[in-house]
Amino acid sequence: MRNENSDTRELNTILEGIGVSPGIAIGPAYIYTRRSHDIEDDRIDESLVDSELQRLDEAVARSERDLKKIASVAKEKLGEPSADIFHAQLDMLRDEEVLSAISKCVRRDQCNAAYAVWYVLEDYRKRLLASDSEYFQERASDIADIADRIIRHLRREKFFSKIHRESIVFAENLSAADIVLFSRRGILGCVTDFGGATSHVSIMARALGLPAVVSTHGATDKVREGDHVILDGLKGKVFVNPDQATIDKYLDRRARYERLVLEQRQLTHLPAETVDGQRISLAANLEFRTEVPQVQEFGADGIGLFRTEVLFLMEGRLQVSEEEQFEEYKSIVESVESGITTFRVLDLGGDKMLPVAHREHNPFLGWRGVRILLDKPELLRPQLRALLRASSFGQIRILVPMISDLKEIRDFKAVLGSVMEEMDEEGIPFDRDIKLGAMVEVPSVAIMADAFAAEVDFFSLGTNDLTQYVLAVDRGNDLVAERYHELHPAVLRMIKATVDAGQRKGIPVSLCGEMGSNSSFVPILVGLGLKEISASPVYIPSVKRLIRAISFEEAQQLADEVLCVDETKQVVELLERWLRDHPFDLTHFLGDELTPLAANEGNGTLAPASRAE
Repeated sequence: MRNENSDTRELNTILEGIGVSPGIAIGPAYIYTRRSHDIEDDRIDESLVDSELQRLDEAVARSERDLKKIASVAKEKLGEPSADIFHAQLDMLRDEEVLSAISKCVRRDQCNAAYAVWYVLEDYRKRLLASDSEYFQERASDIADIADRIIRHLRREKFFSKIHRESIVFAENLSAADIVLFSRRGILGCVTDFGGATSHVSIMARALGLPAVVSTHGATDKVREGDHVILDGLKGKVFVNPDQATIDKYLDRRARYERLVLEQRQLTHLPAETVDGQRISLAANLEFRTEVPQVQEFGADGIGLFRTEVLFLMEGRLQVSEEEQFEEYKSIVESVESGITTFRVLDLGGDKMLPVAHREHNPFLGWRGVRILLDKPELLRPQLRALLRASSFGQIRILVPMISDLKEIRDFKAVLGSVMEEMDEEGIPFDRDIKLGAMVEVPSVAIMADAFAAEVDFFSLGTNDLTQYVLAVDRGNDLVAERYHELHPAVLRMIKATVDAGQRKGIPVSLCGEMGSNSSFVPILVGLGLKEISASPVYIPSVKRLIRAISFEEAQQLADEVLCVDETKQVVELLERWLRDHPFDLTHFLGDELTPLAANEGNGTLAPASRAE
C-alpha cells in the first residue's frame, strides 16, 4: 500500500548497495531506530559500588538469558548450526577479561555500570573497526550488540517497538538477533546503511530466506516510514516509491524468481551435466561451520573451498590449539554427507590480519599466505596435524594459498612430510593419500603451470586475486576499480593455460573464485575446459540449471571465440550475443534479475563479482 504522502515525493528513487540475500520483497518501509544511549560518566558514592556491581551482574545474567532464548529460536527455525552465532556472542558476554575490566572500572573509578560497559566495550569495538580486516570490522557489530543489550537491561528499557508485519525494515545496522526476532514478526526483508556479505546479519538473512541489501550508505535518511519499497536482493537495489511500470515489472520478476527457486529445488539431487553429457562438479565455498548444511540444501558436490583462517579471526588470536582445530575440522567433515572437503590452510595477510604481521605499505604484495606459514612453523604444523587427524573421518584435500614459487610448494611438502612422519611415530591414524593442491592466484603459477602441476595433486583457480595481480588493479581502490574485470582476455588466457597444463599432467583444475558464482560467466568457464567449479552455495542451483541447459560443444566454440579477441569489451559483446541469440532462451531460465550483465559506469563491461577473495 502506498504512503498517502508519497505522491508528493520524487518517484522511483533508486538506492544501491550489496545484495547479500537473494529474493525480491515489495511492501511498506519500516524505519527501525535504536534509541541512542546518553551515557554520562556519573560518579557513584563508594557505598554504592557493591550494589552497582550487583546491578551489573543481573543485567549480564538477563542478557545471557536473552541470547539463549534467541539461540533456541534460531535452532528451532534453522537447526543447531545457526545457533552457533549466538553461542559465540554468549562466549563474548562471559569473557572473564572483559567482565573483569568492566568491574574494575566501576570499583576503581566509582563510575556507574552503564558507563563502565560502554567505556570498556567501546574500546574493543573501536579496535576491531580500526583493523584492516573486513571480518574484524564486521565483528565490531557483535560487540556493539552486547553493549547495547547490557545497558538496556541496566536501564530496564524495551528492546523493540512494535514491528509492522509484512514490512521491509530499514536500519543503520542490525544484529543477527534482530534478524531472528524480526523474522518471527513476519517482515519481508531488510535494508541497512552499513554491513557486508560476511556479517552475521547477512549470514542469518540468507539462512532465513529474507531478501537483504546492505551497505546502502544512508538509506535510512532517504526513506520515510510507510514509503512503498521494492527490495531487490539479487542486484542489491532498493526502489523507493516506484512508478507503476516498475511495480508491475518487479511483481512479474518476483513471481518468476519464486517459480525459479521452486524449479531449482527439483535439481538439487540431479547432476550438473550439459545436454551433450559433460559432467561438471559444483562444490561450495564456505567460511563457517554453520554454513555446512547448505552443501546438501543447495545440492553441492562437497566443499570446494573452506577458509580455515575464519576460525582464527573469530577467536581473535593465533594460538588456536591443534585440539580446537581438530574438533572443528572433524565436525565439518562428518557433516558433509558426500564429496570431498577442500581445506585451505591459513591465508593471513592482505586484508585478513591478526597480530602476526608487520605494517606494510602494500600488504597484498607482502607477507601473506604461504609466506607467513613457512616463516611461522608454530602456526603451520599444528594446523597440518589437525587436518591430517580429521582426514580419518572423511575425504579431505589440503589447499595452499598464495603460492608464487616452486620452492614454496616444495618447502610446504617437506613440512607436511615431516608432520606425517611425526604422527606415524605417535601411532596417530590419518589418510596417507591425502591430496595437496596449489591456489593459482599469482601469474607466475599460471605461466609455469606445467612445472607446478608436477608438484601437486590439483589446482584451484582463485580468480579474484589472479585478476587483481594480472591487471595490477586494486579492486578496492575507487580510482581504478572499474578497470578490474575477470573477463579481461589476459585473465581468460591464464585460466586456459592452467586448465591445459592440468590436462597434460593429469591433475584436476577447479575454480573457487567468485567468478564461478556468476551464472552468465559459466558458458565461458565450461568452454575453457573447467570440470570443477566452486561457488557460494546460494548460487549453485542457478549455475547448475544453466549447465544443464547448455551444450559443451557450443560452449567450447564460445570459448575459442573469446580467446581470439584482445579487448574486454569484445569478450562482453560475444558473451551477451551468445546468451541472447542462442537457440534456447537462457533469459527464460535466469531472468533479468539473475543475469548480472549490468554495465559498469563508463566502460560497458559486465559487472564484477561483489565479494573479494
